[in-house]
Amino acid sequence: MSFESQAEPLAARPAEAVTGVAEQGQWRSLTDIWRVLNKRRLTILIVTIFSVAAAAWYAFRTQPVYDSVSRVQVKPNELSSAGPEAYFEDPTSQLETEMLILQSDTVLFQTAQSLDLIRLVRSGNKNGGAGSTSSEISPQERRALIGIVGGGLSIKIVPNTQILEIHYRGPDPKLATAIVNQLVDTYSDEELRAKFERTSHVSDWLEKRMDDLRQEASDTQRQLAEYQRSHNIVGVDETSNLTMQTLESVSGNLNEAEADRIMKEARMRDFDSLNPDMVALMGDDPTIAALHTQLTDLETQRAQMATKYGPKHPQMQQIDLQISKVQAQINNEISLAHHQVQDEYENSLHVEDAVRKRLAAQEDAAYRLNEDAAQYSILRHQAEATRELYDTLEMKLKEASVTAGMSAANITVVDRADVPFIPVAPQKRQALMYGLVGGILFGCVLAFVIESIDDRLSTSEEVENASMLPSLAAIPHFSYGQERRKGEAREEVGSGALQTARQLITLHDPKSNGAEAYRGMRSSLLLSSIDNPPRVIMVTSSFPSEGKTTTSLNLAIVLAQRGEKVLLVDADLRRGSLNRVFGITDQTFGLSAVLTQPGLNKEIPAPLPELPMLHVLTTGPRPPNPAEMLSSNRMEEQMRHWAQQFDRIVIDTAPLLAVSDTQAMAVRADAVVLVARAGVTRKRALNKARDILWRINAAVVGVVVNDVDMRLENFYTYRYGIYAKDFLYGYDQGSAASERAYGYKDEGKGE
Repeated sequence: MSFESQAEPLAARPAEAVTGVAEQGQWRSLTDIWRVLNKRRLTILIVTIFSVAAAAWYAFRTQPVYDSVSRVQVKPNELSSAGPEAYFEDPTSQLETEMLILQSDTVLFQTAQSLDLIRLVRSGNKNGGAGSTSSEISPQERRALIGIVGGGLSIKIVPNTQILEIHYRGPDPKLATAIVNQLVDTYSDEELRAKFERTSHVSDWLEKRMDDLRQEASDTQRQLAEYQRSHNIVGVDETSNLTMQTLESVSGNLNEAEADRIMKEARMRDFDSLNPDMVALMGDDPTIAALHTQLTDLETQRAQMATKYGPKHPQMQQIDLQISKVQAQINNEISLAHHQVQDEYENSLHVEDAVRKRLAAQEDAAYRLNEDAAQYSILRHQAEATRELYDTLEMKLKEASVTAGMSAANITVVDRADVPFIPVAPQKRQALMYGLVGGILFGCVLAFVIESIDDRLSTSEEVENASMLPSLAAIPHFSYGQERRKGEAREEVGSGALQTARQLITLHDPKSNGAEAYRGMRSSLLLSSIDNPPRVIMVTSSFPSEGKTTTSLNLAIVLAQRGEKVLLVDADLRRGSLNRVFGITDQTFGLSAVLTQPGLNKEIPAPLPELPMLHVLTTGPRPPNPAEMLSSNRMEEQMRHWAQQFDRIVIDTAPLLAVSDTQAMAVRADAVVLVARAGVTRKRALNKARDILWRINAAVVGVVVNDVDMRLENFYTYRYGIYAKDFLYGYDQGSAASERAYGYKDEGKGE
């Protein structure tokens, strides 16, 4: 749609709309974290209060617990380091063993019996056990006694020492002390009795076993001697005998014979290969070496003479004759050497065969000896084992005789338990501190969880990152005037006028932060295209109660304050409210009347005397078909006519997601402004509204974030913190309106 002097669309495509807006990644800066914590401070405070209250309830309602401690030293028995209790040599194993003994059911039960805890068990039995006088203890009562003593018992090893710390925790400090001391006494008595019984039992067993071992050792030694004599085994070692020594000697001779035969066989193969040089052979025979040298000299002389004389020259024939004689001598010597080498090889082969036969015979003798030696070894080891066992048991019997008459206890009480007077639990200060720290930490975690689940947008930065549209302005939450002026406003105007004053903040409170934010919005719109700023500006939102009407009329006011002739049109033909805001009572004239009566030529009123440049066109009579009326050609002609009469046209429309009335208007506007309410508008709703505008190629210039808690904005603390006391912060209205469909049950209520 084009009008006269129509501005070029500012953001007709998504790629253009997101220019200059950085999409937020997953990483959060410290400022973002602080903003989340500040935003959810009430949640953190509530969680912390509940956590501290729970810690206080635990600290002051839990029954006090007292800890009684006794320390005992476990020393290894010097006389038993090589005796039946040799496992005590390992200090760690000894301490762990003593810990298990201390916690055994036998020791615990005897401790309970010594303290006569059966009365405590029977007095607490409500099934007739209180009057029982039987001395017999039932299995259930035995388990109860063991549970009383073992329930609060804990034992630990003091590092790098032989000391055990015995702790007992219970609500009665005297009973805890008595249990610990009696447990140590019972443990010492049980240890003494058990060790004495073990030592006595070992002594009795050894005395019976010694006689059998003595006879057995004598028999095995006699059998060994007889076997050695009958099989001619000399010496104490079955392997050190003449047969084995001879076998080793013959085996060595065989290795030497094989080596000699292999060497001579290789020499013979050299002769058989008819090597003309015979280098290896000549190195051994000096005669052949001399003849070979003489032959070489003659061949050299012949080669020199051949250059002067022909082959039939007498000197050439004479030297050829000498060469033939020398060659014949060499061949004769080689033949003799060949026969000599062959004879030597045959002799070495005969020697090897003889030694191999001798070795086979000696191996047979060794095999027969091994059979006898194996049995001899068995008898010898049996005799030695029996003798060693007899000697060992004899030594143990002597040690057991000494140990049985001495104290076997290796337990020393280092500290006996004293009655504690300070409970170890609950620790009130520590519990309260844990409750406070835990509450704060859990509250912070819960705050971030709620923040990740809650998709309501609270700041302009969140709106930009969610919608990928630039933020034109962040309108703070405001109420008209300061607290001192509220009383005057209530006296001078009624409730409707007070609501009007709150919405017209740019007119009635021009020095406020809210008015300054609207002027910043005006600058953002006009400076976005300096050469051709937008003339037809449409304001819409996703759902109702997000502040689009307030944004429209304040934008119109700040534009009119620049001296421009501004037309504010209420295009929400279903629930328009500009007539109530400006106090216009004439319901016969409005947008619907202008569109349905083409010949109607009536001047559009300027309801504010102090701002005559602002003209307001209300909805007029409610039509039955607002969508068809706003998308008609008549509306297009009327917008073209307004563009000739006014400098700026601000159109307040219906919510995008509620009805389809706004879509036809958005295509014809030079600039479309989306309004989002902080803490109310949800991300999905805003993105859906944005997508609708992008699909119809509307010129979306950005988003205005309404009703913002400026303390959540990054820059507010630095720039505007001095003015914080002049305004009220928070949200007066809930989010129910934006979560409902756009209804018409009560048309008498405005936004």
